[in-house]
Formats: sequence, structure tokens, C-alpha cells
Amino acid sequence: MGLLENTACFGGKNAVYRHQSVACNCDMTFGIFLPPQAEATSVPVLWYLSGLTCTHENEMSKAGPQ
Repeated sequence: MGLLENTACFGGKNAVYRHQSVACNCDMTFGIFLPPQAEATSVPVLWYLSGLTCTHENEMSKAGPQ
């Protein structure tokens, strides 16, 4: 898994990662928002699954987890 982007946002970080999917036989990406508290302790996870034609950007721009 590799980090593609890491951007500061509301004291936390918006990050984008790429990983190899064995099931899909291709590279896939996902986005994650890590709040500032994630630097010091574990934080809960909320999974946001976009539709078939969506990308990791939909979560960052439309769902607004920040």
C-alpha cells in the first residue's frame, strides 16, 4: 500500500492511498480523514462506500467527514 496524497485539513489530514486488489486484479485507491486526535490515540472508524462510478474524492468533497 502506498500513500499518494496527504493534505492538512481542519487540524487533521486527508490522505489518499493506493493498494493492489487481488479480487479486482488492479490497483485501487481509497481516501481517509484522520482527525487531530488520531496522532495521540485510537479513533472510531466510519466507512463510507461510494457507488460504482464514484471515486475516493466523492467522500472528501460530498460527504464532508472533516
